[in-house]
Amino acid sequence: MMFDSKKWLKLASRSLATALSIGTSLTSTLVYAETLPETPSQDTQQEQKKSKEDVESQPEIIVVRGSVLGNSEVADLKNYTGNRSIITHEQMERTAVRSIDTALQQVPGIKVKDETGTGVSPNISIRGLDSSRSGYAQFLLDGIPLTLAPYSHTGQSLFPATLSMIDRIDVARGGASVQYGPNNVGGVINLITKPISDEWETSLNEKMTFSGNDNLLYDTSVSTGGALTEDFSARLDVNNISGNAFRDHSSTDVTNIMLKTVWNINENNSLSTSFQYYNAFAELPGALNTAAYNEDRTQSLRQNDQYTGDSKRATVSYSHVLDESSLFDEGELDITTFGNKSTRKFVWDYCGSDSCSSWADTTQDPTALRDSPREFTVFGIEPKASFYIDGDTMTQNIIAGTRYVNEDVSYELNSTDNDSGDTTSVRDWQMDTNAMAYYISNTLGFFDDTVTITPGLRLEDVNMTFNNLGAGYSQSSRVTEWLPGLTLGYQVASDWFLYANSQRSLRTPQISQLWPKGQTLDSELSWNYETGVRFTPTIRSNISLALYRIDFDNKIEYNSDTSLFTNIGSTRSQGVEVQGTFSPMSLPDLTISGSYNYLDTEQLSGDYIGNELTYASKHQVSASVLYNLNEINLGLMGYYYGPSYADLANTVEENDSGTVGRMPGYTVVNMNVSKEIFNEFTLGFSVNNLFDNEYYFRGLDVSPAGRIPAPGRSFTVSLGYNF
Repeated sequence: MMFDSKKWLKLASRSLATALSIGTSLTSTLVYAETLPETPSQDTQQEQKKSKEDVESQPEIIVVRGSVLGNSEVADLKNYTGNRSIITHEQMERTAVRSIDTALQQVPGIKVKDETGTGVSPNISIRGLDSSRSGYAQFLLDGIPLTLAPYSHTGQSLFPATLSMIDRIDVARGGASVQYGPNNVGGVINLITKPISDEWETSLNEKMTFSGNDNLLYDTSVSTGGALTEDFSARLDVNNISGNAFRDHSSTDVTNIMLKTVWNINENNSLSTSFQYYNAFAELPGALNTAAYNEDRTQSLRQNDQYTGDSKRATVSYSHVLDESSLFDEGELDITTFGNKSTRKFVWDYCGSDSCSSWADTTQDPTALRDSPREFTVFGIEPKASFYIDGDTMTQNIIAGTRYVNEDVSYELNSTDNDSGDTTSVRDWQMDTNAMAYYISNTLGFFDDTVTITPGLRLEDVNMTFNNLGAGYSQSSRVTEWLPGLTLGYQVASDWFLYANSQRSLRTPQISQLWPKGQTLDSELSWNYETGVRFTPTIRSNISLALYRIDFDNKIEYNSDTSLFTNIGSTRSQGVEVQGTFSPMSLPDLTISGSYNYLDTEQLSGDYIGNELTYASKHQVSASVLYNLNEINLGLMGYYYGPSYADLANTVEENDSGTVGRMPGYTVVNMNVSKEIFNEFTLGFSVNNLFDNEYYFRGLDVSPAGRIPAPGRSFTVSLGYNF
């Protein structure tokens, strides 16, 4: 399908007109926070009813920004030059989400294949870009890369983050590539951990989820922290998830421990640290053939599949505020070091018989048991400087930095024959990566900062050495790419903001893709474009519209016919995202939110030119309603994803192995009820997949043949105690 500019211009104009009409009509009725605002307490409801003029008359505090994402606060959204959403802590609690990945299903443009219901191994695609283990999603934890190896292993095959430790989630779909890279084609997802409070606070929380068949999953968390002295504060979080998910063979045990500290050395210097230990074990029920799915979708035919992993992570950040000089009005120097030492291992049944339609065929008995241990050692350091200059006719906010990352990845694959018990090494690889990145951007503000222009440039210089230890050869490659970016912002009025951005991004070849000998793959490169409008009549009111397009070159896909990764050429993703939230002035305890995403994808070259990309639903809708009734918090949230294809050929009929076939659309509705009792205690009850809608995904990762059942209805009881 060719790009029809007239069609898109008509669609854009109609959508913009609709947004402007809705926004104008809601000016007097909206009391909103960008995504879903925290429901106000009785003490703050009167403050919310301040007039728009009162809010706008408050003085603006200008501070130097050392990050294009700021502090990932809701207030950062108003003038951000890209489409962006922030999911608040209360929003996650009151919409009954089970995990970080399911919370993201409220964001337009994001799709989740939920294979476990526990969030241990997320599979997330953004704007039609799908890859195993969220390979195209750039995850950060407090601004630090969360993936085990940011260059050579971008997939989240180990996901050292759990929902109970997260305060909010910042999803920037555009405009952040210069500072955050690589692999931000679809945007940046920044997970913000809970802050250290001024006063010492402790919280105890327990969630129990019942999924039927005596399957119980416990989520226990303890956190304590606050100021130890006037200058030093700390917080300790401990989280354990254990029990069984909604299917047979789904035993899970996850431990996540994090210690954060902040030392304000003096007025100009501060030091913050974060130390984390994460350990996970999960049985993987795997995919089902169609007959088994229809018989009992909760059963498992892969009783040997399982997953283990652990990670030790550390981050140390030093910040120095510069005194005012003749060159700048405000300035700051930051140095951040980070690293992780991690392991992970999948174990799965393998069918090597000629009678098997696929090595993961669940209609045949497996012939071997395979395992894939991985070891990661990663170190990074990033010095950065930021300066704010307030000139007579123009302001400037300059951010310049460099980052060095070293990755040492061990990649093994072993196979144990079921009859003989002999174990052989199928693959024994090692990847050493040394990457230097240099970036600079300058936000130029004109006419009292009502017009901003931010040119930026990033240089990625990546040296990768692939060692096939089993076959006894090595091959090296160097990737050098200039990645420019440009964002534009125009504050039309106090409550209207227009923006546009263009940026270049890359994803280097992954260690799993660099075989056999002589295999050469080009880095995946993309141009991303966005334009949009945001209407914010008050602090708590917003509606936004965004048009986007992603032109992808040298996209890498796995070819099941040749069992090799290949560059399939160019692809395109483009669409429209609309989102907004409002609360009537007459009912300040009621908050209604909704979003819609239209996604059009196309393969522009290769054998399947003109076809859609895999797992790309054309339509996505989400909506939620929050209401406080006599101090009882009520929440209802639902989302819909349209049909999609599971393979590049866009096969409609399901084959015998279940690896292809059109995916049906699905709708999920969640509800939540909670109430604070005895001041410190909170009691909650929620239902996920309220109407028990049955839907599935195609096989994933170590179980690619068949249907992966999505979670059915589950009931959760939660109890919290804060003191």
